[in-house]
Amino acid sequence: MKRKLLSLLLLFLSVSAFSATISGSRIGANEKSSGFFVEAFSTKGRVLYKTVKFDEKGKFTLDFPTSEALIYWIDNFPVYVLPNQNLDIILPERKTGAFLIGGPADQKATSPAMLVESNMKMNGKSEIDNLLINEIHVAWADLTKEKKETLSIKDIDQQYENEVKLINKSKEPGLVSTANFYNDMRYMELKLQYLRSHPSIKVDKNYFNILDKISLNNPAVNSLKAIGLRSLVTNYYTFSKVSQGADIKEDDLADNGSVGKMELLIKKVNNERLINEQLSQIIIYHLSINGWDTDLDKIMLAATEKTTDPAVKQNLNDLREKYSKVSKNALAPDFSMPDASGKMVSLNDFKGKIVAIDVWATWCIPCMHSLPYFLKLRDKYKDNPNVAFVSISTDNAKSKDKWLNFLKSKNMNGIDLHAGDEKSSSFEKAYNITGIPRYILIDQQGKIIEDHAPQASEPGFEKLIETALKSK
Repeated sequence: MKRKLLSLLLLFLSVSAFSATISGSRIGANEKSSGFFVEAFSTKGRVLYKTVKFDEKGKFTLDFPTSEALIYWIDNFPVYVLPNQNLDIILPERKTGAFLIGGPADQKATSPAMLVESNMKMNGKSEIDNLLINEIHVAWADLTKEKKETLSIKDIDQQYENEVKLINKSKEPGLVSTANFYNDMRYMELKLQYLRSHPSIKVDKNYFNILDKISLNNPAVNSLKAIGLRSLVTNYYTFSKVSQGADIKEDDLADNGSVGKMELLIKKVNNERLINEQLSQIIIYHLSINGWDTDLDKIMLAATEKTTDPAVKQNLNDLREKYSKVSKNALAPDFSMPDASGKMVSLNDFKGKIVAIDVWATWCIPCMHSLPYFLKLRDKYKDNPNVAFVSISTDNAKSKDKWLNFLKSKNMNGIDLHAGDEKSSSFEKAYNITGIPRYILIDQQGKIIEDHAPQASEPGFEKLIETALKSK
């Protein structure tokens, strides 16, 4: 028993022996001042998320037990900190962007002249340049602000070389590696931004050489915030595709649910954060916009196999089952909801007919754009007994009167149903309605033609109806 307790004590001491301590103050702050957030990420994801408050003197202290060097996002400033470092920092007033590190909290170096600068400042001695990564961020941001429309490829290349020289002054291997990754990432980002601003420009293959230095499996990836991960994947994928000849204006490159991004992560990435966080988010977005298809099924199986987080893995399995049930050729779930007069209407009432559904709401601006096209088609086919046009409002029960008044104002007197009514079935859940407008087409046998059909404003919507009518 004593040996077991001793082992536990030694384990505790070994874990708690390393701790980063960050203390300091904010210029002009006191206990009534708003605090700030501190975040840190590792291979496990976000390992620190805390709101730091000031005392009556505007001071604060943060202790975080860790055995690894991390980037701490302090009030959105990235600071590289070693496990046993004790940093004393001074945050600027909210109206400024300066940030000082090192020395006592009342150090004289915190002069107004320094606080109007956008970069951070080191004051006192530190074994490493803790603010190096922030300096890189600021330098790239300043370049775009200063040059604006006059920014050239030469400017971008020169900025990259300047930051490489700055990084090479550091003697801390871990910091150098991480800083190089951030510099490479920002270099690629600005090159891509330049191509978007100059779509007609022709560049040679050397323009894309930075891709050889950037790996999505680089450990430094884990230090990024969630939004940084998303930007990295999008920029890397887009820059890679353009380097292979893709048009930078292609829809796929701007699609947050791109199948190409999913395939990139599955085939080339082993970083657990990118797989567990970004791959699953891309899939979720794709499902919400495009629904299910057989090609996605293969990707979902591969993604589930590659995911290491049990909760994410279970969610992917649940999504696969949920969306595959309401997809092309699947039997459409029945629904029952009231029309404007209160009469209950169900899908079964339209047996033997093609059913065209517009899911909308009075508050939805895109719906207001597309709805007139749907009503125009409904009027065009009003004498065709083989097709029924059904509008389904998702306005909640409290907005029912608003919906009824809208119907009257637009002279909508067709099959108009209210899914937000208490008497309605769980239509939105059954059909995975996560965004509107949403268009659904069902054939004469009650099977789904398209669960995410084109909008009524697009020619493809009527074309699907015509094809279904001909196949009767």
